[in-house]
Amino acid sequence: MNLFEAVKAAVTPRMAAERYGLPIRQGSMVCCPFHADRTPSMKLNEDYFYCFGCGASGDVIDLAARLFGLSSYDAAKKLAADFGITGQKPSILAKLQRGKSQVEAERRSFRVLGDYLRILQDWKEHCAPQSPEDGIDPRYAEACHMLERIGNMLDILACGTPQERAEVVADLQKDERLMRMEARNRQLREDAHGTK
Repeated sequence: MNLFEAVKAAVTPRMAAERYGLPIRQGSMVCCPFHADRTPSMKLNEDYFYCFGCGASGDVIDLAARLFGLSSYDAAKKLAADFGITGQKPSILAKLQRGKSQVEAERRSFRVLGDYLRILQDWKEHCAPQSPEDGIDPRYAEACHMLERIGNMLDILACGTPQERAEVVADLQKDERLMRMEARNRQLREDAHGTK
């Protein structure tokens, strides 16, 4: 089984679309990324995609090639790397399962960090001192301290290499940091809604 066959056997156009951030609507439809599409006109089938608007079509490798401006071979290599596929048949399923749990961990990390980033942005805007005599609100100080770091982590999760994304996820999972951050975000949201 060559690289192209291995990728096409393991990855559907829908899986690739989800991995690369295309919001999938009912009926496996997405807004076509290849033309100015306001309503979903691209259908993601098991083996191919087709856009009813611009006519773009092909298999999962064609989709990745067009999304990232790559040759078919480079697109196949990218898909293989992103989905943990090797040329050996026995390891494809094992790596795919590991890849799936990694994707889920990355999605959760991205969601939790995104929530925290919105809280920090709100604090930076609304908790800033109004005059030089005002004391520094701890929320404002936390926002000033953490905004850039959280933004960088989100950038890596969105655009980094699989290795870089895995490092961010591993760092967030140390000492249950991500779970604590998620619980704190929830508590802060509840407190904010309770005071309004």
